[in-house]
Parts: sequence; C-alpha cells; structure tokens
Amino acid sequence: MGDDKMTDFDKYEALIVTSGSKMTKQRRAVLEVLLADKLHHFSAEEVYEYLKKTDDSIGIATVYRTLDLFENLKIVRNVKLKNDGIKYYDLVDVDVEKRFHYHLICRSCDGIQEIHDIKECYERFIKYQYGFEVTDHDLIFYGTCKSCKEQADTLAVAQ
Repeated sequence: MGDDKMTDFDKYEALIVTSGSKMTKQRRAVLEVLLADKLHHFSAEEVYEYLKKTDDSIGIATVYRTLDLFENLKIVRNVKLKNDGIKYYDLVDVDVEKRFHYHLICRSCDGIQEIHDIKECYERFIKYQYGFEVTDHDLIFYGTCKSCKEQADTLAVAQ
C-alpha cells in the first residue's frame, strides 16, 4: 500500500541495489545531483564541482566510477552534445514512455531542449521501411531556439 508513492530517487536506488551494487554515500550524492536538475546534462567535472561545495571527501575518480556504473545500469546515458570532447550524462527517465528522447541544441545560446513526442514515429518508420528493430539511439538537432530567433528578428527589424 505505502509503496505506491515511490520517489524517483527510490526507483533509481532500487535499480542500483537489484543490480547487486551497494547504495554508498558517494553514489547517493551523485544521484542526488543528477536528480536535482533532471534536464541538465552534466559532465563528470560539473558533478564533481557541485559535490565539492558540500562534501570535499568525494574525489573526481569516484565521480567517474559512479557515472560509469550508472551508465552500465542504464541510469544515465552518455550523450555527445557538443564537439568539445567532453562526455555529458543524461539521466534516463524511470518513466518508460520518456526513457528515450531527442535533443534540440541552440547554436546561439547553447540551450538544450528535450523532446519526447516523435520517438515512436521514427522507430516505427525504421522498422517498417528497413525491418530494423531499434533498441537504442542518439539523435540531436542543431539550430536556433525560439527565444534566440525572436531576439535576432527583433534586432533585424530595429536596424
């Protein structure tokens, strides 16, 4: 009865524990950072910098190992958002319907927007057209976000 209200943290913790791994203080701290801003795509260095403010006992190597474990457990995905050679980690949603999503990246402001509603359309087309069963994917659209476009249009009219 009381388990109907599991938090996202509880669900991720269950994934970790059922995999045979322990929920250590460090893993808990990294997971809390990722959950604090689900839409942010953190690098290991960003997670480390955030943790260091409250607990300087966690080292950068621990953060890397934790993110590697989370990636193996499919709690995070490594996404290549920019051509800067840095790994960014995207929290995989526990909601199966939103598990995979696409990214829209604005080349003007570097803003990232996630979209969920077109996934099945592409996957069905690929299966129908090519007989290929999609199990994972990365797809990023680059362009200009609505806000930057409106700002650029406003500047163009003013000139």
